[in-house]
Amino acid sequence: MKLFNNKVLQQLFGSQVNNRQELVEILSESAKAGIFDRDSLPLLEAVLQFGDMRAKDILLPRHEVDVIQLSSSVDEIIKLIISTGHSRFPVVDDNINDVVGIFHSKDIVQHILNPSEFDLHSLLRQPLFVPDIKPIDALLYEMRVRHSHLAIVVDEFTNVAGIVTLEMIVEQIIGEIDDEHDAIDGEEHGVVELQVGVYRVKGFCGLEQFNNVTDSSWIDDKVESVGGYVCKYLGKIPQSGESFIINEYEVEILQADSRKISSLIVKKFPQ
Repeated sequence: MKLFNNKVLQQLFGSQVNNRQELVEILSESAKAGIFDRDSLPLLEAVLQFGDMRAKDILLPRHEVDVIQLSSSVDEIIKLIISTGHSRFPVVDDNINDVVGIFHSKDIVQHILNPSEFDLHSLLRQPLFVPDIKPIDALLYEMRVRHSHLAIVVDEFTNVAGIVTLEMIVEQIIGEIDDEHDAIDGEEHGVVELQVGVYRVKGFCGLEQFNNVTDSSWIDDKVESVGGYVCKYLGKIPQSGESFIINEYEVEILQADSRKISSLIVKKFPQ
């Protein structure tokens, strides 16, 4: 995805810009110099990196996808909707490699009082299947054209690798989006104590806020967020499900992609 032509960039910055990384570095220096608000820098960097990402980089893996079985009853579907808070589900015939359609939660309402008339197959929407190597800018365009909020991602052998939603694509640019089903009291600040010594932390949570809540001393002059601190400590961006020890804490990554840590669990060792 070509965001700017080189002539425009040369006029803006007074020098030749050869690649995206050089442009990111120029923007970073410009932010430090006060040419524009530093808070805008992560958004600009995300937009520049957007075109390099593919569906496989951001998908929710198949083993984490909540699905509805084609044989499910009204009661079973209602319980799944309540427990997950999702508005859309892949519907499968026996296993996840056999996706037969997409079910919208709102379609269950008319059948709550008349479950005997419920016919799941008649309520299914056509699924959108995309290859895992599809660039996410092209995927976003296709989802908009198809009016689809959920895409089924398949690998080179046509096995289902996972799903991508519109929300997941948007989060690559503006950061994680929380809705009423995600929220936990206090988590709007980025960190919440789930039980004594156990914290759920957002990657964007500032180190100062984290230290205040957890009585810790995670300090680094080069980074400002917990996600940045963890990545610098490890020397890499960890994967979802990975766990390790940092100082006096056991850390488990709940959600991460190729660019950032979105959320993690931090457990303090007993004294």
